[in-house]
Amino acid sequence: MELVVAVLIGIPAQVTVFAAMPFAWWLQAGRPDGSFLRWLGFRRAPARPDTATQFGLLFCGLGFFAGALLGGRPSWATSSSAAGWLVLAVILTAVLQAALSEELFFRGFLLRWLEQRLVPATGDATQRQSRQLRRRLQHRGLIPTAANAIQAGACGLLRMAVQWLLLDRSLTACLAALALGAGSAFLAGWVKQRSRSVLLPWAAHGAGNVVGTLIATLR
Repeated sequence: MELVVAVLIGIPAQVTVFAAMPFAWWLQAGRPDGSFLRWLGFRRAPARPDTATQFGLLFCGLGFFAGALLGGRPSWATSSSAAGWLVLAVILTAVLQAALSEELFFRGFLLRWLEQRLVPATGDATQRQSRQLRRRLQHRGLIPTAANAIQAGACGLLRMAVQWLLLDRSLTACLAALALGAGSAFLAGWVKQRSRSVLLPWAAHGAGNVVGTLIATLR
Protein backbone atom coordinates (compact mmCIF):
# COMPACT_ATOMS: atom_id res chain seq x y z
CA MET A 1 0.00 0.00 0.00
CA GLU A 2 2.82 2.39 0.85
CA LEU A 3 4.38 1.70 -2.55
CA VAL A 4 1.13 2.58 -4.33
CA VAL A 5 0.76 5.79 -2.33
CA ALA A 6 4.38 6.76 -3.06
CA VAL A 7 3.85 6.37 -6.82
CA LEU A 8 0.28 7.60 -7.31
CA ILE A 9 0.27 10.41 -4.73
CA GLY A 10 3.86 11.18 -3.75
CA ILE A 11 5.19 11.76 -7.26
CA PRO A 12 2.52 14.18 -8.57
CA ALA A 13 2.31 15.94 -5.19
CA GLN A 14 6.05 16.68 -5.00
CA VAL A 15 6.33 17.73 -8.65
CA THR A 16 3.36 20.06 -8.18
CA VAL A 17 4.87 21.63 -5.06
CA PHE A 18 8.22 22.26 -6.76
CA ALA A 19 6.54 23.62 -9.89
CA ALA A 20 4.06 25.94 -8.12
CA MET A 21 6.39 28.90 -7.53
CA PRO A 22 8.03 28.78 -10.98
CA PHE A 23 4.60 28.58 -12.63
CA ALA A 24 3.25 31.52 -10.60
CA TRP A 25 6.31 33.62 -11.48
CA TRP A 26 6.01 32.68 -15.15
CA LEU A 27 2.36 33.78 -15.21
CA GLN A 28 3.00 37.15 -13.55
CA ALA A 29 5.98 37.78 -15.83
CA GLY A 30 3.73 37.67 -18.88
CA ARG A 31 4.40 34.07 -19.93
CA PRO A 32 7.90 34.52 -21.41
CA ASP A 33 8.92 32.14 -24.23
CA GLY A 34 5.24 31.33 -24.75
CA SER A 35 5.58 27.94 -23.04
CA PHE A 36 6.18 27.20 -19.37
CA LEU A 37 8.25 24.09 -20.05
CA ARG A 38 10.33 25.80 -22.73
CA TRP A 39 10.96 28.72 -20.37
CA LEU A 40 12.23 26.25 -17.75
CA GLY A 41 14.66 24.78 -20.26
CA PHE A 42 12.80 21.72 -21.49
CA ARG A 43 14.07 22.06 -25.02
CA ARG A 44 16.09 19.86 -27.34
CA ALA A 45 19.62 19.31 -26.10
CA PRO A 46 22.66 19.12 -28.38
CA ALA A 47 22.77 15.72 -30.10
CA ARG A 48 26.49 15.39 -29.42
CA PRO A 49 27.61 17.31 -26.32
CA ASP A 50 31.24 18.41 -26.35
CA THR A 51 33.85 16.63 -24.26
CA ALA A 52 33.66 19.07 -21.34
CA THR A 53 29.88 18.68 -21.14
CA GLN A 54 30.19 14.90 -21.25
CA PHE A 55 32.61 14.90 -18.33
CA GLY A 56 30.32 17.30 -16.47
CA LEU A 57 27.40 14.93 -16.99
CA LEU A 58 29.48 11.95 -15.85
CA PHE A 59 30.58 13.52 -12.56
CA CYS A 60 27.14 15.04 -12.04
CA GLY A 61 25.57 11.59 -12.34
CA LEU A 62 28.17 10.08 -10.01
CA GLY A 63 27.41 12.75 -7.42
CA PHE A 64 23.69 12.05 -7.50
CA PHE A 65 24.45 8.32 -7.41
CA ALA A 66 26.44 8.76 -4.19
CA GLY A 67 23.68 10.95 -2.77
CA ALA A 68 21.10 8.24 -3.49
CA LEU A 69 23.27 5.64 -1.76
CA LEU A 70 23.56 7.96 1.24
CA GLY A 71 19.76 8.28 1.33
CA GLY A 72 19.44 4.52 1.67
CA ARG A 73 16.39 2.33 1.16
CA PRO A 74 13.09 4.22 0.69
CA SER A 75 10.71 3.79 3.61
CA TRP A 76 7.98 2.42 1.34
CA ALA A 77 10.25 -0.27 -0.17
CA THR A 78 9.20 -3.26 1.96
CA SER A 79 10.41 -6.82 1.51
CA SER A 80 6.83 -7.95 0.85
CA SER A 81 6.63 -5.93 -2.38
CA ALA A 82 6.98 -7.87 -5.62
CA ALA A 83 10.44 -7.30 -7.12
CA GLY A 84 9.11 -6.10 -10.48
CA TRP A 85 6.79 -3.51 -8.95
CA LEU A 86 9.50 -2.43 -6.52
CA VAL A 87 11.98 -1.78 -9.33
CA LEU A 88 9.35 0.12 -11.32
CA ALA A 89 8.47 2.26 -8.29
CA VAL A 90 12.15 3.02 -7.65
CA ILE A 91 12.65 4.11 -11.27
CA LEU A 92 9.55 6.34 -11.28
CA THR A 93 10.28 8.01 -7.96
CA ALA A 94 14.00 8.44 -8.73
CA VAL A 95 13.42 10.01 -12.15
CA LEU A 96 10.22 11.98 -11.54
CA GLN A 97 9.74 12.64 -7.83
CA ALA A 98 13.36 13.39 -7.01
CA ALA A 99 15.19 14.33 -10.20
CA LEU A 100 12.42 16.13 -12.09
CA SER A 101 11.30 18.12 -9.04
CA GLU A 102 14.81 19.41 -8.30
CA GLU A 103 15.73 20.10 -11.92
CA LEU A 104 12.64 22.12 -12.75
CA PHE A 105 12.94 24.24 -9.60
CA PHE A 106 16.68 24.69 -9.07
CA ARG A 107 18.10 24.51 -12.60
CA GLY A 108 14.96 25.41 -14.53
CA PHE A 109 13.66 28.29 -12.40
CA LEU A 110 16.05 29.45 -9.67
CA LEU A 111 19.18 29.44 -11.82
CA ARG A 112 17.54 31.45 -14.58
CA TRP A 113 15.92 33.86 -12.12
CA LEU A 114 19.27 34.50 -10.41
CA GLU A 115 21.02 35.10 -13.73
CA GLN A 116 18.51 37.86 -14.43
CA ARG A 117 18.74 39.40 -10.96
CA LEU A 118 22.45 39.34 -10.14
CA VAL A 119 23.34 42.69 -11.67
CA PRO A 120 25.26 45.25 -9.57
CA ALA A 121 23.52 48.53 -8.79
CA THR A 122 24.46 51.15 -11.37
CA GLY A 123 23.26 54.27 -9.59
CA ASP A 124 22.24 56.93 -12.08
CA ALA A 125 23.41 54.94 -15.09
CA THR A 126 21.13 54.86 -18.08
CA GLN A 127 19.30 51.74 -19.14
CA ARG A 128 21.73 51.33 -22.02
CA GLN A 129 24.74 51.51 -19.66
CA SER A 130 23.12 48.93 -17.39
CA ARG A 131 22.65 46.57 -20.32
CA GLN A 132 26.27 47.06 -21.36
CA LEU A 133 27.49 46.28 -17.84
CA ARG A 134 25.33 43.18 -17.76
CA ARG A 135 26.72 41.97 -21.08
CA ARG A 136 30.31 42.46 -19.87
CA LEU A 137 29.68 40.49 -16.69
CA GLN A 138 27.90 37.76 -18.62
CA HIS A 139 30.80 37.57 -21.06
CA ARG A 140 33.29 37.14 -18.20
CA GLY A 141 31.15 34.42 -16.68
CA LEU A 142 30.74 36.20 -13.34
CA ILE A 143 26.95 36.33 -13.25
CA PRO A 144 26.40 32.74 -14.48
CA THR A 145 28.96 31.37 -12.02
CA ALA A 146 27.54 33.30 -9.06
CA ALA A 147 23.98 32.29 -9.95
CA ASN A 148 25.01 28.66 -10.29
CA ALA A 149 26.86 28.69 -6.97
CA ILE A 150 23.81 30.10 -5.17
CA GLN A 151 21.35 27.61 -6.62
CA ALA A 152 23.78 24.77 -5.87
CA GLY A 153 24.15 25.94 -2.28
CA ALA A 154 20.37 26.11 -1.88
CA CYS A 155 20.00 22.59 -3.28
CA GLY A 156 22.72 21.31 -0.97
CA LEU A 157 21.04 22.87 2.06
CA LEU A 158 17.76 21.23 1.10
CA ARG A 159 19.50 17.86 0.84
CA MET A 160 21.11 18.37 4.24
CA ALA A 161 17.77 19.36 5.80
CA VAL A 162 16.10 16.22 4.42
CA GLN A 163 18.99 14.10 5.71
CA TRP A 164 18.71 15.62 9.19
CA LEU A 165 14.91 15.57 9.42
CA LEU A 166 14.11 12.22 7.83
CA LEU A 167 17.16 9.99 7.54
CA ASP A 168 20.22 10.39 9.76
CA ARG A 169 21.06 13.23 12.14
CA SER A 170 24.74 12.43 12.44
CA LEU A 171 27.03 15.33 11.55
CA THR A 172 29.00 13.25 9.04
CA ALA A 173 25.91 12.17 7.12
CA CYS A 174 24.47 15.70 7.05
CA LEU A 175 27.74 17.23 5.83
CA ALA A 176 28.05 14.51 3.21
CA ALA A 177 24.51 15.25 2.01
CA LEU A 178 25.35 18.96 1.81
CA ALA A 179 28.59 18.40 -0.12
CA LEU A 180 27.15 15.83 -2.53
CA GLY A 181 23.99 17.82 -3.08
CA ALA A 182 25.75 21.14 -3.69
CA GLY A 183 28.51 19.65 -5.84
CA SER A 184 26.15 17.68 -8.04
CA ALA A 185 23.79 20.64 -8.34
CA PHE A 186 26.64 22.92 -9.41
CA LEU A 187 27.66 20.52 -12.17
CA ALA A 188 24.02 20.12 -13.23
CA GLY A 189 23.64 23.90 -13.39
CA TRP A 190 26.87 24.25 -15.36
CA VAL A 191 25.66 21.69 -17.91
CA LYS A 192 22.32 23.47 -18.16
CA GLN A 193 24.02 26.81 -18.77
CA ARG A 194 26.29 25.27 -21.37
CA SER A 195 23.58 23.36 -23.26
CA ARG A 196 20.67 25.77 -22.57
CA SER A 197 18.60 22.66 -21.87
CA VAL A 198 17.54 21.08 -18.60
CA LEU A 199 17.13 17.69 -20.26
CA LEU A 200 20.81 16.73 -20.01
CA PRO A 201 21.17 17.40 -16.26
CA TRP A 202 17.81 15.72 -15.68
CA ALA A 203 19.06 12.62 -17.51
CA ALA A 204 22.27 12.50 -15.44
CA HIS A 205 20.35 13.17 -12.22
CA GLY A 206 17.74 10.53 -12.96
CA ALA A 207 20.31 7.91 -13.96
CA GLY A 208 22.37 8.47 -10.82
CA ASN A 209 19.28 8.33 -8.64
CA VAL A 210 17.98 5.14 -10.25
CA VAL A 211 21.22 3.18 -9.94
CA GLY A 212 21.98 4.39 -6.42
CA THR A 213 18.46 3.79 -5.12
CA LEU A 214 18.21 0.36 -6.71
CA ILE A 215 21.49 -0.69 -5.06
CA ALA A 216 20.37 0.69 -1.69
CA THR A 217 16.97 -1.01 -2.02
CA LEU A 218 17.91 -4.45 -3.33
CA ARG A 219 21.18 -5.15 -1.51
